[in-house]
Amino acid sequence: MRKFAILFMSIVLAFTITACFSESGSVNKTDKTASELLDTVINSIEFPPTIEVTDESAFEEMGIDLSFTEDHAAVKQMLSVDVVEVIILKVKDGEAETVLEQLKKRKDSLINDFAFYPEQVESANATVVGTEGNVAYLICHVDAEKAEEKLIEKINQ
Repeated sequence: MRKFAILFMSIVLAFTITACFSESGSVNKTDKTASELLDTVINSIEFPPTIEVTDESAFEEMGIDLSFTEDHAAVKQMLSVDVVEVIILKVKDGEAETVLEQLKKRKDSLINDFAFYPEQVESANATVVGTEGNVAYLICHVDAEKAEEKLIEKINQ
């Protein structure tokens, strides 16, 4: 009887450990497109005129390797007077850290290479970079944190 109880408890423990590991390793994947998520950001705060980034070579110039992504969307300022930019990337499994590092480098570039006037410096310094589920993002805007909140809400709907 004791052997049966030990065997039973061992099986229960094995299932419990397996469930814990599979739960912690799972990523909340959104079914929304990168364009839908970009629209959420753009509509959450007031942006100056922007242009959509559609050319893959433009992403390369920004230091973003799209081979790590499943879907992407981005906008940046239309005029060089402003420093605003939004990049939304749906990342492939296991690539979130790589993409996040690329976005952090892009943030550094916005701060160090593109922000010269006080408003530009304020916008660049307010840039947020992060991940939520299978989405990595960069939001460069003075109200980036507010836009980030709306983006995360949309991802988790």
